[in-house]
Amino acid sequence: MKEKVCAALLQMEVVKGNPGLNLAKASAMLDKAYRMGAGLAVLPEMWLTDFVLKDPYPSLPWTEKALNMMTSFVRNKGMVIVAGSMMEEENGRIYNTSYVVSSEGIVAKYRKVHLFEPMGELRVFSPGSRSMAVETPLGKLGVVICYDLRFPELIRPLPFQGVEILCVPAQWPVQRITHWEILLRARAVENQVFVLGCNRWGQTGPYNFPGHSLIIDPFGQILATTKEEGIALATLEKRTMEECRSQIPSLRDSALQGEKATL
Repeated sequence: MKEKVCAALLQMEVVKGNPGLNLAKASAMLDKAYRMGAGLAVLPEMWLTDFVLKDPYPSLPWTEKALNMMTSFVRNKGMVIVAGSMMEEENGRIYNTSYVVSSEGIVAKYRKVHLFEPMGELRVFSPGSRSMAVETPLGKLGVVICYDLRFPELIRPLPFQGVEILCVPAQWPVQRITHWEILLRARAVENQVFVLGCNRWGQTGPYNFPGHSLIIDPFGQILATTKEEGIALATLEKRTMEECRSQIPSLRDSALQGEKATL
């Protein structure tokens, strides 16, 4: 991990049925985050189209358009984007997929492992099958999506694979927002990594998404948050992670130490 990484969470309202508007907004927010000094930007879950649970195929081409925008945007900027999540189709299956984009292009993708049936995800999406860790110019990143946050066994191998920053795009509703903060802070503390939880803001039908995106350090301290549509920005300092791991050597003492297991 670089000594200092300026990270931005792009907490945006998602307009269902208007991916063009959502893409334009994300592009403007990325530009603003870059001008604010961000080297790492994270978007929410399904920020481009929202969940399309009936006839998703007409919306799928927007994913390629969004990825083209992002790869073009980061070229020569040294920036890394965790592109929230978007719909991906492969061999007749549709996945809830997060992409990691750098100046080298799309360097990794993660398919959501745990699909949230109360939202109807299993009607459309197929689950992913493994966790993800990827080396970037800023440090090694891991990504999980929303409901995955409730499953610590998915995340636990990541620090032993070198992950220093865990990114969590989400659409987490107001009814369970207390769980959101508790779980993000727990994942930071138990894995001694920085955790960046980027939640959606706004309302669609009966669902109210309050934002409350959080940047959390390995001690579990909140470095930045926002409760409105906008950008949460904080600097991640490598020495904070090193101090945490030195003072409380729980990773060293873990039974998983040295294992290379992935799901």
